[in-house]
Amino acid sequence: MKHKTDIAAAVCALGFVAVLAVSAYWDPGIRVLHAFEAVPYVVAGVLCLRRQKFGYALGAAAGAFWLWMAGFLTTFVANGFERLAMLIRTGTVDRLDVLIAVPAAAAAGGLVLFSMIGYARLPNKSSADAFLWAAALLVIPLFFVGIFAMLAPHYLAMFEGVF
Repeated sequence: MKHKTDIAAAVCALGFVAVLAVSAYWDPGIRVLHAFEAVPYVVAGVLCLRRQKFGYALGAAAGAFWLWMAGFLTTFVANGFERLAMLIRTGTVDRLDVLIAVPAAAAAGGLVLFSMIGYARLPNKSSADAFLWAAALLVIPLFFVGIFAMLAPHYLAMFEGVF
């Protein structure tokens, strides 16, 4: 039986994919990159709906990794919230392509939260699940760094000093 948290995790994953799609629509140069970027979010959403442990780990890892990249390695999230404040204050915004960071951050944060709650609600947790979480925490960064290297090498600059 699906719980509301599983549905919420899937909705957040879908919301994040929608933001990727809108962003790719605005910038044709990142369409292929964003198509690949969407894969872990789609998989996580489907697996959360199926109440699969790896789906929760994948959702939490993917959402957290994006938030870390966009919030700490770049100023994308901060700039998005600055544009939101501008919109609230003036009724206009100069950069919709930056404002889109706000729904992206909300969707990614929701995915992290609801994935963790969904996992916590599972009755059949075991210590072996730590391997699933470790795998997700390893696979997600490798996947994103790999697709950046193949499709948009200039994004690798954000990782200077990290690796």
